[in-house]
Amino acid sequence: MGMKIHEFSERTGLSPSTLRFYDLKKLLEPQQRLENGYRIYTEEQVSHALMIHSLRLADINIEDIYHFMHSGTEEKERLISNWRREVDSKISSLKIVKQYLSGMSAKEQQINLVKWEKPITFIWFRHTVPRKMNPFQSVMKSELEKINKLGLDVRPGIFLRTLESKANTMVGEIGFILNKGYQSNLICDESYIEQQEPVLYATMECNVYDQFMCFNFIRLVNRFGFKTNGLKLEKFESPDDSTFSYLIPLLNPS
Repeated sequence: MGMKIHEFSERTGLSPSTLRFYDLKKLLEPQQRLENGYRIYTEEQVSHALMIHSLRLADINIEDIYHFMHSGTEEKERLISNWRREVDSKISSLKIVKQYLSGMSAKEQQINLVKWEKPITFIWFRHTVPRKMNPFQSVMKSELEKINKLGLDVRPGIFLRTLESKANTMVGEIGFILNKGYQSNLICDESYIEQQEPVLYATMECNVYDQFMCFNFIRLVNRFGFKTNGLKLEKFESPDDSTFSYLIPLLNPS
């Protein structure tokens, strides 16, 4: 025998407003609608209702839940695996945030935390330059001009990562974040594309003429108990800027 929405609410512990919302989103449509508009649910739908609500409490979005409920076993396993990885990433970020708050001081210059919300696409150009103050400034200018000539749609900001430092030379890469929908035929031969998942960075404003500021920043990161994970980035708003954002990718605090 079917249950009206208030009966089904009592059976599942979900409020009528929640059930109406799930109906609106086509996650859990009633088995039957009477002529007077009453929703009728069945006993078999109880487990579906509890599964949907459990996934919502696990912070899974509506679209993913809909996809999950209408998928076969193999696809469901894939989705569950992805959700586990996302939760692990959130837990890692929260641990870092906790360590960050523990190390904050109102009296000292503070590092900040930043993270891109979604995966991003970089285009990188590699260069070997003479060792000097602000060594990559000229190649940043030339690569910015190249990007403009190619007509590539990029976000504001020029990124630099140093790969190698020798006696008289330095090897590094100049990068730009491509907006979605870029045309692959515009990518030139001397560059390459890199996809990057969201990464949590410690960041601080540095001066290109202060040789010790970045060193002190790294010491501060270590004082917070963070471990680095990958290549450090420098972000310039313009090649002529005397300041830049230094970004250090983080691992969980120990």
